Amino acid sequence: MKRIAALTSIMFLFAVPARTAMLADNGGLRLKVFVSMTDREGWYAVQIGKIVSFSSKDEYSKTDLFEKARDKSKATVRLYDAEGINDGDTFYVINEKNLITAKMTVRTVFNSASFGPMLVGYGNFRLSSVGDRVIQRAEDEKSRYAYVYKARGDYYENIGSRGEAVREYKNALSADKKNPGAHLALGLIYMNQGLDQYAIREFQEAHKNIKRLYDNEDKFLLLESIADINYRLVYESSIPAKLKDKYRDDGMKACREALAIYPKSEKMFFYLAVFNYRNADPDDKTAKDCLLKAIELNPSYTKAYIALSELYYRHDNMEKARMYAEKAIGLDSTSKGAQKMLKYIESKERIRE
Repeated sequence: MKRIAALTSIMFLFAVPARTAMLADNGGLRLKVFVSMTDREGWYAVQIGKIVSFSSKDEYSKTDLFEKARDKSKATVRLYDAEGINDGDTFYVINEKNLITAKMTVRTVFNSASFGPMLVGYGNFRLSSVGDRVIQRAEDEKSRYAYVYKARGDYYENIGSRGEAVREYKNALSADKKNPGAHLALGLIYMNQGLDQYAIREFQEAHKNIKRLYDNEDKFLLLESIADINYRLVYESSIPAKLKDKYRDDGMKACREALAIYPKSEKMFFYLAVFNYRNADPDDKTAKDCLLKAIELNPSYTKAYIALSELYYRHDNMEKARMYAEKAIGLDSTSKGAQKMLKYIESKERIRE
């Protein structure tokens, strides 16, 4: 996982008010906005940027049967600060009277060489104008500080202060309970401590918002970790069989999603193979294909050779079972799994004689 702390100064990590000062220089931190001319109560919001242009969005809703592009359905916004803003976030547009004229969903956040941080959002902007302000609910704005706590947690984890790291990750989740990065970081700590049930809960929460993870490296790490822990629960624990069925299904799903991101992971192919053939309703063909793919990616993958030997042994093909067991021994002469398979094969061959 990329560690923000490695790229960010200590001063920045421990300076939460910095963004407040930045926004104060751009029209004030808080303002009251209204839904209509008759709205007397309103609600507090934070200004995050201004609209610089409109166009027609280039993606259509699944409910739009005619796929008709609508004018002013796509807005480009110049931001004061992009930290903590993610695809899928919901913001609002207000006019000079602080009336809400549109609701937008963030489609993408990017950095412009000319204008700095920007976002593109989708919505119905028919009543909005270029120059209108874009706002976020004040109660939602605090969730944008979660990235600071997450960065602090990464810093403490990097220097070995695990207790402090856990505290900061939990602070991040207090600010933004759906923050997938903090859930993933906590899950990794719990998994390394052998607290599998705590770890799997954090991974599940992270997976609910996996699209918010910054890059594919973190997404793959999450999915790989889910596969790791489910494999361990199914094949290295004594939990009830019914629970193992669920963990097996979850593990297979995680493997497939991980391979969609990084199709050259021999470990994910190996896990997927084992999940497929070590169960009450095995799919040996899929398992064999996955194991052969794992070996293609890593010709020195001993576990894959042992699994192939086991598969051919189950199908009474002692010639290939022995071949793969011997390949595993050739790669690792101390492999207990390979030695065990050779004993099974030799025993069966003696019976046939």
